[in-house]
Amino acid sequence: MFLNKKIKDARLEKKMTQKQLAEELTKRGRKTSNTAIANWESGLNSPDVDTLQIICDILEKDGNYFFDTQKDFLYASYDGINLEGLDENDIDEICRFVEFVKNKKKTKED
Repeated sequence: MFLNKKIKDARLEKKMTQKQLAEELTKRGRKTSNTAIANWESGLNSPDVDTLQIICDILEKDGNYFFDTQKDFLYASYDGINLEGLDENDIDEICRFVEFVKNKKKTKED
């Protein structure tokens, strides 16, 4: 489960609307709209670390709740690339290849 889903699940568990969460964040100094909350929950973008700390406080969750990265990353998929069954070394190799392709493309553009 990724950050966007965990934010939504924790908010729903507290029986809060997106608007209520946005209002609570604003009260605590992080001016936020319900549109921003919707964007976080849909995965379009993510809150910054400071905002996430406040979200933890509001939703009464430990920061670790939002970052079960070992489990989440191994079962992720992106644009049809299913990473299930791959270990960390396999994923590291894929990441290195992605960086190689990016650098190769960047070199061609320069």
